[in-house]
Amino acid sequence: MSRMPPRTFYQSAVAFCTIAITLAVLGAQLGAYHWAGDLLALGVDSWLWNALFALVAYVRARNWRWAALAMAALFLGGSQLASTTHAMTAPSAAARVAPDVRILVYNIYYQNPDLAAVVAEVKRHDPDVVFLMEYSYDVQQRIEASFVDYPYRLIQPSRFTMGLALFSRIPFDETEVHRAEATRIPVYQVRMRIDGRPFTLVGGHPWPPQPQWGQLHRDQMLEITRVAAGVSDPLIVAGDFNAAPWSFIMRQLGERAAVRQARPQFDLSKTWFLAPFVGLPLDHVLVSDAWQVLAHTYGAPGGSDHVPLVVDLCLRDG
Repeated sequence: MSRMPPRTFYQSAVAFCTIAITLAVLGAQLGAYHWAGDLLALGVDSWLWNALFALVAYVRARNWRWAALAMAALFLGGSQLASTTHAMTAPSAAARVAPDVRILVYNIYYQNPDLAAVVAEVKRHDPDVVFLMEYSYDVQQRIEASFVDYPYRLIQPSRFTMGLALFSRIPFDETEVHRAEATRIPVYQVRMRIDGRPFTLVGGHPWPPQPQWGQLHRDQMLEITRVAAGVSDPLIVAGDFNAAPWSFIMRQLGERAAVRQARPQFDLSKTWFLAPFVGLPLDHVLVSDAWQVLAHTYGAPGGSDHVPLVVDLCLRDG
């Protein structure tokens, strides 16, 4: 039995990958029609590198038909990434002022073996508001006493991954926990006030868009979007949304609630890690135009499979 020549095998492998990437990127555009599009969108930024590699290989081989297919994948994926809207940031580091609010958003992992590191990470960043996800009953028993500096609290623990906890040094004016009939997963809506000026935080943690939970993820994101869209105050929307910034469901949240990503425009950093250097951008802070983003940084994982987001915000005058 003859073996496939190495060059032919290489060409076949690149062609197969090019077709697969093109189909996946095309499918990622279809999130408006099915939740699977949002699942495919999680990998668009990584697939673009593979499409670029294929394009270079085809151009060097002067295979213009396959090069055109790789170019189409690059165009589709690039346009989807470019569709993400970003908040206004401070013009320069020199122009930064003290933030009105520093918020830390952190999926701490309900089976975290090193909760002391989680507490240390919060203390290191010294935020005004701490929003924790996967806040289980076990986690609550082990770390809640560490947050004595945060007198204002809204806590909804769970047995496994759906618990939420909000700790704040800023007083709460009003709190409401929404639970859509289809999901029963909590969505926080908390109104606070800085120097007499109100603002609202909406936070949640939907299930991932895997086949067994795909429609649940969409229903939960729609509930977060519904709650956020009903807010007229300066708005912060935060959480592990198990969705890429450029996915349909995240773009829909941005459009309906008039919020934009706090992360810098060309920041493709991962926030959840399957292994070192293998991750996905699942965690988000979005803000309305009333906010200026002074800083958006990432903390250390502290025993979790996620890293925390730390965002400094300033309310604009007027």
